[in-house]
Amino acid sequence: MGTENKRERIRCGPGIESRSPSPGSGSGEKSAKERIKTVFYITEQGRKLAGRIAGRFPHTEILKFNANKIASLWSTSDSMIFIMASGIVVRTIAPLLKDKMTDPAVIVMDERGSFVISLLSGHIGGANALAAEVADSLDAQAVITTASDVQGKLSLDVWASENDLYIDDLGKLKTLSMKIVSGEKIKVYTKLPFLKERVPEEFEIVRKLEDADLIVSSTLLKSKALFLRPRNLVAGIGCNRGTEQGEIEEVFQSVLLEANLSLHSVKKLATIDVKSDEQGILDFSRQRGIPLAFFSNDDLNDAAREFSIESSPAVKAATGAVAVCEPAAILGAMEMGSDITLIKPKEKRGNVTLAIAKAKFMLSE
Repeated sequence: MGTENKRERIRCGPGIESRSPSPGSGSGEKSAKERIKTVFYITEQGRKLAGRIAGRFPHTEILKFNANKIASLWSTSDSMIFIMASGIVVRTIAPLLKDKMTDPAVIVMDERGSFVISLLSGHIGGANALAAEVADSLDAQAVITTASDVQGKLSLDVWASENDLYIDDLGKLKTLSMKIVSGEKIKVYTKLPFLKERVPEEFEIVRKLEDADLIVSSTLLKSKALFLRPRNLVAGIGCNRGTEQGEIEEVFQSVLLEANLSLHSVKKLATIDVKSDEQGILDFSRQRGIPLAFFSNDDLNDAAREFSIESSPAVKAATGAVAVCEPAAILGAMEMGSDITLIKPKEKRGNVTLAIAKAKFMLSE
């Protein structure tokens, strides 16, 4: 294997690490520079090495090893780097492990800084990439053990992340990943634009839904295949003052279900800026893990004129905007691309109005 930045990566043994992006996490892996890292050490030599890492990577906190502190940070940390024996790390984190969607990247290093081992959440968790970047910065050797990396094959979960696709079923993902590392092709069905020259060699594009192992679609379809959901929808929301999170959640689910759309394809929520303190919307955004964008009444009015959205005198009197949920959905989608469609016009149910806009989505751009 060729060298990279003065050192050769060590890749060993079979084994698959995969991690699905959590809803609203924004897909795509963070670089090591962007990650919030916590480096744990035990000895003075380990502390000095931690200082070298922190000097090269921003957003790095250095802490002396403490099992209780690790437990308290586990659910909120992007990544953890341990400068100590791997056995100590394994015994410490074992009770904390939850699933591949939420566990942080875990890296283990020896005190001399010779080896940087990707221990947990190698793919979408980002441990493999982080180990490589840390190793590069220290002129060390990254130790990567995931099977797709060892064999130079496609990592399906990383491909999903890079294309901003939500993974519906981790069990089915593991099954298809095993097929890939065993040399089999995956039959893929999608109606999305797909640049032929960018189709992974592990994929075989099929025209019939029933032939597919993998389906890329935001539409709710009946199939036993693994679904990857393109995250290109924006839900525009309006509500009466004091509307509770539960009512917003109920309308959100029912409107998307009736439109035959996956909840996991919604990448962003959008509303008017006067709702920036609307607790129900804020709680809904936080609970769902979907980011929330706010737009001024002037911006909403401009979008309403451009897209010929019907004006509501009542909304105008209350907010200064001729409409909220439809132009908010459109403006949110415009932040993701220029080719926008309002696929679900305003639905008013109880205290909530909701509309869905879609940005054009291209696979492997």
